[in-house]
Amino acid sequence: MGNNMNDAVNITINNLSLAFGKTEVLKGLNLEIEPGELFSFLGPSGSGKSTLLRAIAGFGPRPQGSILIGKEEVTQQPPWKRNVGMVFQSYALWPHMTVRKNVAFGLEEHHVSAGKIHERVDEVLEMVDLLSLADRRPSQLSGGQQQRVALARTIVVKPRVLLLDEPLSNLDANLRVQMRRDILELQRKLQITTIFVTHDQEEANTISDRIAVLNHGIIQQVGSPLKLYDEPSNRFVANFLGSVNLIDGTVQHEYNGYLFKAPDGTSFPLGNNEIKQGDCTAMFRPQNLQIIRGKDESTGANIQLSGRVEHREFLGSRIRYSVIVGEQIMLVDDTHEANCTTIEVGETVSLQLESDLVRILHN
Repeated sequence: MGNNMNDAVNITINNLSLAFGKTEVLKGLNLEIEPGELFSFLGPSGSGKSTLLRAIAGFGPRPQGSILIGKEEVTQQPPWKRNVGMVFQSYALWPHMTVRKNVAFGLEEHHVSAGKIHERVDEVLEMVDLLSLADRRPSQLSGGQQQRVALARTIVVKPRVLLLDEPLSNLDANLRVQMRRDILELQRKLQITTIFVTHDQEEANTISDRIAVLNHGIIQQVGSPLKLYDEPSNRFVANFLGSVNLIDGTVQHEYNGYLFKAPDGTSFPLGNNEIKQGDCTAMFRPQNLQIIRGKDESTGANIQLSGRVEHREFLGSRIRYSVIVGEQIMLVDDTHEANCTTIEVGETVSLQLESDLVRILHN
């Protein structure tokens, strides 16, 4: 396609704010997206992620602050001058046109010669594996195929940036997984700076180089999927990127290190690493805990809590237990294997955890 890494552009967002009437939707955002990066905006509905994407494309009210694509300030430019390609949730294909005509439409608008159009359309249809369906109409295609036509139509005009607004939400679960891989493969082939908007943490985790987590129009944290999952900066990010145990309490310094204490008396050691004292939230993931029957032997972990199984869920590869410890409910994920014995609801258990797997959040 002629796009290569040297052509890829960065996107710089400085102090960007946007309001619909009196409602502030984006509040002073600052963000740098690297050239050729597949970057996701992740957040619940109403967090501002689609509004931010549309502001980059030039749709919607004009924001305060600045948006640079490469070195070019585009905040005042209309959408058609920005040379960004956007794929919408609804695909927005022309029903009366064939796949080929749908994909060629943008090139015709740009007055590209007929020979060149044919060549470019063939090249892009081959890339998205639709060349054999070039003469069909959208109504004769599956949802996944329609999605690939929408992608082909967007990349055929060689935009500087590719914007994808919840592009997989209309597809069933299996097709979503396949399309995720297809989009990632295509993006890597084109090496085009791409922004993907989703409310689905799994989608963001599997596809992104980095993610910005948004809530109430504010960027909560930016980082790689692994960093956000393992080292969230606050409760919101911890909760939004997978199941988590969050326990409110305080950190105190004792003679042999730091101690976490919850109001119900539940307490455990945090080791000797310097930790800010005072009110906080202790965070650990369900798979960090080991669950052991009643009086069974210890694993040697330095946090050991006693509790009672309140609930049990079978999730295929794992069994999730809800265990009451003091007044806290803790989620524990235990790997499921055939013929392994499960622990019954009502049983007394010991939960074991290494203190270096506990993260302390102050917010």
